[in-house]
Amino acid sequence: MSTTNPVNVAEGLWWVGKGTAEGRLECNPYLLLFGGSVILFDPGSVLDIHEVMDKVKQLIDISEIEAVVLSHQDPDLCSSLPILEQHGFKGVICCHERAAWIITFYGISSPFYTVNTKKYRYKLKDGSYIKFLYAPYLHFPGAIMTYLPQQKTLISGDLFGAVTEQWTLYAGEDYRENMKTFHESYMPSHEILQSVMNQLYYYDIQLICPQHGSIINKDIREQIDILRDLPCGLFMNPVRQELLDVGGYIYLCSQVVKRYFAIYGKKAVEKAFAKSHFTIDFTEREIAESSVPESQMWDEFFDHVVKTKGISWLTIVSPLVESLSTAYNIQLPRAFTSIVFDAQKNQDVMNAQYQELENQKIALEAHLHEIEEKLSICPITGMYNQNFFDIFFTQEMQQFYLNQFPFALLLLGIDNLIDINLQYGSDEGDTTMRNLAYILKQFVSTSLQTFRLEGGVAAVYFPEIPQNEAIERASTLKQTVLDSKLFITPVTISIGMYHSDELKAEHMDFAETIENTVLQQARIRLKAAKKLGGNTVLYEPLKSKSIGAAGTVLLIDQAGLARDLMQNALEQEGYFVAAADNGRQGLELVRQQIPDIIISELMTPKLSGFSLRKKLLRSAESAHIPFILLSVNKQEQTVKQALSLGISHFFIKPVMLTEIIGVVNMITGSTQRRDVRL
Repeated sequence: MSTTNPVNVAEGLWWVGKGTAEGRLECNPYLLLFGGSVILFDPGSVLDIHEVMDKVKQLIDISEIEAVVLSHQDPDLCSSLPILEQHGFKGVICCHERAAWIITFYGISSPFYTVNTKKYRYKLKDGSYIKFLYAPYLHFPGAIMTYLPQQKTLISGDLFGAVTEQWTLYAGEDYRENMKTFHESYMPSHEILQSVMNQLYYYDIQLICPQHGSIINKDIREQIDILRDLPCGLFMNPVRQELLDVGGYIYLCSQVVKRYFAIYGKKAVEKAFAKSHFTIDFTEREIAESSVPESQMWDEFFDHVVKTKGISWLTIVSPLVESLSTAYNIQLPRAFTSIVFDAQKNQDVMNAQYQELENQKIALEAHLHEIEEKLSICPITGMYNQNFFDIFFTQEMQQFYLNQFPFALLLLGIDNLIDINLQYGSDEGDTTMRNLAYILKQFVSTSLQTFRLEGGVAAVYFPEIPQNEAIERASTLKQTVLDSKLFITPVTISIGMYHSDELKAEHMDFAETIENTVLQQARIRLKAAKKLGGNTVLYEPLKSKSIGAAGTVLLIDQAGLARDLMQNALEQEGYFVAAADNGRQGLELVRQQIPDIIISELMTPKLSGFSLRKKLLRSAESAHIPFILLSVNKQEQTVKQALSLGISHFFIKPVMLTEIIGVVNMITGSTQRRDVRL
């Protein structure tokens, strides 16, 4: 396959690398043109950035790149950033906060988008998201990978990378050995590598695009298994094995031969052992036989390698040879003794330096962990706070989008908390919340299921639970709070519950849509439960007449002071108000429950007021809903278009609240009279 031009490797994803491995380490940048966005991943070093930019320019202009994603801080993937800026890049740098601290020193001027403060995701222009996966200490504390849900592709940074002199764009049969060579000496420990690999099983991955090596497009699960089970790093502790049980020294030498085949190729191996005491089976890629006595084979093999190919052929397999020697409790081959001796001369100094760095790292990690805990925990209740819940629930909905397991979300509010604060003081109000938190924790299996949200609302998340059991547990929880003697005065709670069984096909397009639907409906049901008088569990779609409201109003506008003022004014008039941030959310709410009236901003994101109205007119159930339009852009053309869609009320912003409430009262009043006549 030609690599002189950009190569399309997945929908909207292009490989834009140099295509000539230098020093056996190919660097692979990728360009995403998808969802209206342009994102460049790991652009590379100053050595190859001009070839990379030439390929990028065949697709788009450098100035159109809105973001550069960096897996970590190494110069081989990001030292070219100043050159990109000189050629027109004006976007943001997406990376972990820890990486940003170091990347700054390359002399860049672009702003950072620190993924760990942005829920580990980035929003494309079409409203969809790409996901960042944290891969700490592989090989850098702030290392990340990127998952592209639409392409089912993992851009993996250093992970799944390889070294070889036989580079190809897509991984071949020898790639597993190449990959092992890279990770054995480059990754710090088996435990860390295993933990991150286990996380990947939750994602539907059909393509792996590493920064080094080749793109993996088959046997994805097997490749993950290899790294999950790979001994590597400074902290390896292999199990001792009996050498004779596996075939003696000829077996060990064959493992090294397989590695040489993978790195250097058949011709190089054939040339290296053409005049040796070792006969190579080129089909099986192992030693078939040897004229060297068994007891001398381990030393003679590497003596021959050094004599014919030099010290570089020893260095490249040294992690493997050290691992084999430790595993089978044998001495290193004598060819390695000079390497070991030279290294040992500086070992004492290096050990002291390493220990000092390790102590500093432990102290820093402890301090950071303490800060993170404080930032994630509500100081009053000890439950996780709103910020933590936002990240947690987003990740859970990503998992649900991939695997679809049953779950329930409960939002709870203490009905008489305001009265307790007024009568007994805020300290007693805090004690009431702490006691509620104590009760909630009795109903869950882990502290990761209870949260203190903003506005005095608590949340309980039940994974892997059927709907009927969730309803039963919510009812039991409500009664337990009512019967509890922990409170200074009897306390009741209202609960709004939403279960995954209620999700419809149109909600399942994106993880974000699922998340918004669940949260919106749970909030609406909690508010309605309070309107019913409290001490209520509401777990099904609302019926406006059942909550004693003057009617239900769907308010569609971006969150802000203007929307809050209008919502409060309508609620004081007795209306039940559901709010949506954009047209798409508004359409979802209409599909779940038909409101009595809709008030919508014309230029609402994702789906404009006019586009929303057109969609509603296509359905007999929603076509009759009275529709009020708001906009600063009220002109002759927009008024004509509104009238053509049957919109008779069009207010220019800023709108007088008394005026719009009067129109809402008039519309709902006439609707109620029509209902009586019918």
